Amino acid sequence: MDVKIIFLTIHVFITCINGQSYMYDVYEGAVIPAVTHWGYGDYNGPEEWPELFPNKCAGKYQSPVNIRPRKTKFKPNLSKFIFYDPPYWGARYFAHNNGHTIQVNTWGLHLLANGGLNHTYRIAQFHFHWGDENDQGAEHTVNEKAAPMEMHIVSWNHEKYESIKDAAKAPDGLAVLGILFKISHRDNPLFEPLIHAIPSIRDPDWNNQVEIAVVPIRNYLPHSPEKYFRYRGSLTTPRCYESVTWTVFREKQNISKRQEASVHYQGVAGTVPASPIALPWQKRR
Repeated sequence: MDVKIIFLTIHVFITCINGQSYMYDVYEGAVIPAVTHWGYGDYNGPEEWPELFPNKCAGKYQSPVNIRPRKTKFKPNLSKFIFYDPPYWGARYFAHNNGHTIQVNTWGLHLLANGGLNHTYRIAQFHFHWGDENDQGAEHTVNEKAAPMEMHIVSWNHEKYESIKDAAKAPDGLAVLGILFKISHRDNPLFEPLIHAIPSIRDPDWNNQVEIAVVPIRNYLPHSPEKYFRYRGSLTTPRCYESVTWTVFREKQNISKRQEASVHYQGVAGTVPASPIALPWQKRR
């Protein structure tokens, strides 16, 4: 089997036009097998993933889902999250374009606990999903309606597993925080460092990474972060491992029209179709 060796300081970026993707460990170097082409086009988009990855993307607990608040049940054990990310000395953020999305990798110790989680999770990265249409970019929908954009904060079970690569294959391996956005008249200063970095990373073939200011992860959460939806699901891109404890916050974070346009129109392609796709075998939740 052909393999690619990817280290922290070496990045492989393939454009969405080619649709090639490689999984990689965001910390240590790892030997990763080459995988099937995928993207967001008609021939390799989400509707085709069950055929491209029949053992991974055709499972029972696939994400994203449609959330119907009136059909959810209150669970008192779903308490507030606790973040351990002051940030510590040596913490750094590096933004890059991985060919499918804008992603920010974290260096240093950023931990997540409580919130109904049975273990402590280490935050590895956060990234964004948006669409070709301004009002239909989020992956998760609420009552069949999509927000303009969605942010995912990805963490892995720091107590049980040695790396995010190992955790991604385990049922309790990953915890992802999903933050939906709404358009505001004012810029959100939290996202200005990333907006300023986009011109330098808009083309994945440049292999660029840009260091941006570190802020505590908790600052990215919307108002009333104690209000959220929880379900068992999967990664939303191949290989679609069903290893994710999903948290989707009820309230939305703000982003201005100018900031949203920076993501849409500075050469970074949309990461999801104009409207979320209901997978044929999946009952949307």
